Amino acid sequence: MNLITTLDEAAQVVAFIAPDDRDLWINVGNALKSEFGEDAFDTWDAWSQGGQSYSAADAKAVWRSLSLGCVSFGFVVNEAKRNGWKPQRREMSAADKRQMREEADKRRQARQAEIEADDARRDAMQRQVAMACRLVLKQHVQPTGASQYLGTKQVQAHGVTFPKHSVLIAIDDKAQRADVWPGPEVKRFFDDMAGKRPDHLSFLLIKKGDIVIPLRDGTGQVWSLQVIKPEGKKLFPKYGRKAGCFHLIGDPSTVDTIAEVEGYATGASVFEATGWPVAVALDSGNLARVGQTLRLAYPEHRLVIAGDDDPDNPKNPGRKKAEEVARGLGAVAVFPTLGEVA
Repeated sequence: MNLITTLDEAAQVVAFIAPDDRDLWINVGNALKSEFGEDAFDTWDAWSQGGQSYSAADAKAVWRSLSLGCVSFGFVVNEAKRNGWKPQRREMSAADKRQMREEADKRRQARQAEIEADDARRDAMQRQVAMACRLVLKQHVQPTGASQYLGTKQVQAHGVTFPKHSVLIAIDDKAQRADVWPGPEVKRFFDDMAGKRPDHLSFLLIKKGDIVIPLRDGTGQVWSLQVIKPEGKKLFPKYGRKAGCFHLIGDPSTVDTIAEVEGYATGASVFEATGWPVAVALDSGNLARVGQTLRLAYPEHRLVIAGDDDPDNPKNPGRKKAEEVARGLGAVAVFPTLGEVA
């Protein structure tokens, strides 16, 4: 049972955890939000200010994106214990214990209701954004065009698209909708906004010179887009589904090997060098999900995980993740030398 019943007690626990590791920082935020709801932001923010890279704007943005229920407060307690925190012993009567259980149950019920509402809202917004992305692909892009990014990476366009004109995907959390504003309507959108962007509104602006990569699930359904700017910056629409989605280069029916990579340029380079079809998983965290989909879709193919290798990084997360995913899928991990591609 969690003996932490108030935010003041929670603050004493998290004080034993350093907020400098971003993954840990997010996990603590998730746990606090799951246990205490929106009231926990001030506690998390005050603790976050002890980190060297603290940013008030970043903290507010990340807090809004945290998912309820994915990390329990027990995780925080265990981390604090590893750093020396010890729970205070206190004698409790049977009535005190009963009251504590009842309060914990009420908190859990309230959080569960919030989780279910958040899940339903996220799913609805995911569908809205998917429809907007499909509209962009259907009406506002073309299969050929110029790209500084592709030229810099020295790779070809394989299933990527090029904007015919500027186009904006505007995502409204309050109205729970995603709208597409093409061409001259982009200026009208920003003119109508007339000032600071409200918190409930986010957008993805696509311009000529960008490349637009459709992201599909295992059935071929488009759920989101990746937009790569000329200088290489990569953007996704808010709520766009990434988990399990990928961009496929080449035709798996022509060979007996299929490769999986993190980024488009690496995938294009592998395809051009080997002729293997390549699934672009977008990031290391998505490799396992996409790999499982490929295993089911192409059970007779040899699966090769072409990982990112950075020997100058002591942790070398790209290599570590690729080897881990390969072991889990019974695949082969390779680390091609392709220059600066991603």
